Amino acid sequence: MRSCRTMIDSIPSTYNQNKAVHLIASIFMTSTVATIIYYVFKPALHHRSSDSQITVSEVIIARKETKHDVITDENTEFLLSLVIPAYNEEDRLPLMLEHTINYLIESQNAICQLCYQALGIDQGDLSNNNGTNLCHHLFNPPFQIIIVDDGSSDGTQQSVKRFLIEEYSRRKDMQEIIAVKVLALEHNSGKGAAVKVGMLRCKSKLALMLDADGATEISSLHKLIGEMKHRDSEAKVVFGSRAHLEEKSKAERSVVRTILMNAFHFFVKILIGGHIKDTQCGFKLFHGDVVKIMFGNLHLRRWAFDTELIVIAERFDIKISEVGVEWQEIDGSKLNTGRVALLFASAGMLRDMICVRLCYALNFWKLNKSEASLTRCAQQ
Repeated sequence: MRSCRTMIDSIPSTYNQNKAVHLIASIFMTSTVATIIYYVFKPALHHRSSDSQITVSEVIIARKETKHDVITDENTEFLLSLVIPAYNEEDRLPLMLEHTINYLIESQNAICQLCYQALGIDQGDLSNNNGTNLCHHLFNPPFQIIIVDDGSSDGTQQSVKRFLIEEYSRRKDMQEIIAVKVLALEHNSGKGAAVKVGMLRCKSKLALMLDADGATEISSLHKLIGEMKHRDSEAKVVFGSRAHLEEKSKAERSVVRTILMNAFHFFVKILIGGHIKDTQCGFKLFHGDVVKIMFGNLHLRRWAFDTELIVIAERFDIKISEVGVEWQEIDGSKLNTGRVALLFASAGMLRDMICVRLCYALNFWKLNKSEASLTRCAQQ
């Protein structure tokens, strides 16, 4: 009898314990799901809360310092703009700029001719009898370089300013060929944000995005323009690709990096789709007609922004082509290559790709097709 009574008395206690366990499990599951949802959609929330907070200022290279009018009128239209995002690049950027400027000056006629063909501009009798000054008949100067300092904590701006003053003083004809603009973001906002700022502020027929380390040989620009001018291509965007170097790089890469690279390519194919084999090469050419549409709608601000560009192009039915480029590893990468750091970076890029697909699928991110409103966005 006592035994039965004890069992009966213990029922409420057991019930309360089970209820408490279920409550704790429910709270744990709910918080876990909420944390995962927050983590996945963090780039979207971050974009909504802080995209308008990016403060951009222009680093003035004064006329009296260079003896040249380096800052060109805002209404000047260029044939080709080069947008270079930079973060703590005081050592590598001047070397890259020197190589790039040499290439643009020495190959100006060949580049202009390719650009005219890609744009469908009738060259007619543009060149004079000796074939010089082909560029300057329609665009003067033909080329623009926009450097976007992404909140660097070193002397990137100062080193670029010193280099430009020396170059413009040394090369008297440089101002007639290349105009340079240096933009500075107040805080580090990410490579995607820096590229977006530069692209939306360039006014040109073609725009090239390239990295500050100079890992991609600048002469590969010929291949990208050549692909865009190909009639069968019909591409408005051309991605530089290192896919043809993959087998060689596998032999030099650690097992962990190879696994992460293969996993990244797998998820890009599943989540982003398309035929692009190398989404992350920092060498991409855009037709001026699509620059504002693509970058005006860009949300991601960090490393995976290239994958969102593919999604935007897909939704606007903008054709992307891909060509192999000459590329080499350059010391001083800003990406931490330690195993743990690579795992976190890879997880972050995977998260960004999932976020992109979900935000567009659920209509959280709406594409703006109005050129006028995108232009106003660029000027803010």
